[in-house]
Amino acid sequence: MEINEIRSRIDEVDERLLEAFLERMRLAEEIAEYKQQNKLPLVNEAREQEVLQKMQEHSGEYAQYTHEFFSTLIEISKERQRELFPDLI
Repeated sequence: MEINEIRSRIDEVDERLLEAFLERMRLAEEIAEYKQQNKLPLVNEAREQEVLQKMQEHSGEYAQYTHEFFSTLIEISKERQRELFPDLI
């Protein structure tokens, strides 16, 4: 396969990733609203670890990178939640 073909496929994957990321962010906003309404804390360590472990288990040789990727997603989500609801702890 030529490099331009590979890059084209990467572009397609990136578009799907963007769509998934935006959907995930919208859902994180819904979670933040629920947490505020129900006086729940922002951070749920058990849930974060559950997500990270589940993703790593399905990523084989890429487990380390998967952990980094999803850790970053979780941090970005919490940052957005704090932005929307600064009183969440």
